[in-house]
Amino acid sequence: MRTSVRSLLSGLGLAGALAATAACGGGQRPAVEAAAPASPYKATRLPASYKIPQVTLTGTDGKPHDLAERARGKVTLLFFGFTHCPDICPTTMADAAGAMSLLSPRERARTQVVFVTADPRRDGPAVLKDFLGRFDPSFVGLTGPVKEIRRAAADAKVPITPPPADARGNYQVSHGSNVMVYGPDGSGRLMFPYQFGSADMARDLRTLLAREDAAAPGRTGIAVTGARVRVPSTPDVTAGYLTLTNDGAPDSLTGVSSPAAGSVEMHRMEMGHGSMRMEQVKTVPVPRGTVRFEKGGLHLMLMRPRGVEQGRTVPLVLRFAKAGEIRVEATVVPAGS
Repeated sequence: MRTSVRSLLSGLGLAGALAATAACGGGQRPAVEAAAPASPYKATRLPASYKIPQVTLTGTDGKPHDLAERARGKVTLLFFGFTHCPDICPTTMADAAGAMSLLSPRERARTQVVFVTADPRRDGPAVLKDFLGRFDPSFVGLTGPVKEIRRAAADAKVPITPPPADARGNYQVSHGSNVMVYGPDGSGRLMFPYQFGSADMARDLRTLLAREDAAAPGRTGIAVTGARVRVPSTPDVTAGYLTLTNDGAPDSLTGVSSPAAGSVEMHRMEMGHGSMRMEQVKTVPVPRGTVRFEKGGLHLMLMRPRGVEQGRTVPLVLRFAKAGEIRVEATVVPAGS
């Protein structure tokens, strides 16, 4: 299952660098190498020509998941493996979970971990959900036809060899051991090797996120956390809640939409003339600090909801005047929550 250093560098287009290093025979490094600027990362940097695979697979909720579309605006850690893997896969997911736990809420909101199975015969949506839930429930698990998975792996330049059609028993699946990291624009940024470690992952991710901010000075620094939608009590409407944290310049939320609803409105509960009343608001100011959408105050109203079932997630698209679109997955919670 492990990829050799030579084959890995060859896959990255760095085989020439390996040959040059070997030719040095342990002597003094070439002047051009000594003059190269130090990398801010411990991980291997990926060329921007590497792109996140354009593929639609099946998520743990059983619904289609457009990988590139759902990765837009986030730093994405992509790994190909399988749930029956005895060592590399659980170790890598544990490292990734540890790294996520070391990030701030804002950094976590801008980062996602995606696990694509190389063994779709055994790894259905429910199996993936159970496996990844042992590490971090926010991890995205994807399965689908072998042909599509192999195409996605080839696009990511990750080697996988699915089991033969007649495989039985506790068989093994060959796959690469590296985590590919993509920027918010879907271009390659980093590659974490096997056993890179949680602390180094977190350090490099913080550096990457900070450099993405520096490259986009107009970014307001808004994070969306705690997104949840209630199971509808009636077929006409249900409520949604979330928290906005802004550590940058003031902004405003101008609208929300979701494919799981005919429309989404922003409402505010207020006391007036001795009774509680609700009114729709078109724009919500988001100053530096925290804005909460919660019961009894600001909240979302999802009109004509569909597919909002407990145990699933609901996509929400939040539109900000300065930050643009931010996409999040809202957890569906019981009606009384």
